[in-house]
Amino acid sequence: MVRMDSYGHQFNAAVAAELRAERAARQLTIRDVVSRSGLPEITVIRYLNDQRAIPVPALYAISQALGVEPGAMLDRAAIRVKAQQG
Repeated sequence: MVRMDSYGHQFNAAVAAELRAERAARQLTIRDVVSRSGLPEITVIRYLNDQRAIPVPALYAISQALGVEPGAMLDRAAIRVKAQQG
């Protein structure tokens, strides 16, 4: 898992979870995301599995590959973190 401050880690994990949910909802494979985003497969896997912090350019590329706005992913991640915090 990514090592960073507690909120930063929670937020990154929430963004990864939202990206995974979006990928599943659209029934896309990892290879679909890779080919659409132009990112290396292992990198996409690490981002989606919360094994690496997701930089903004990668968030943009993956979001676009999924057909969703990056801001929507961030908004949904913020809601997820708030829900987890109670």
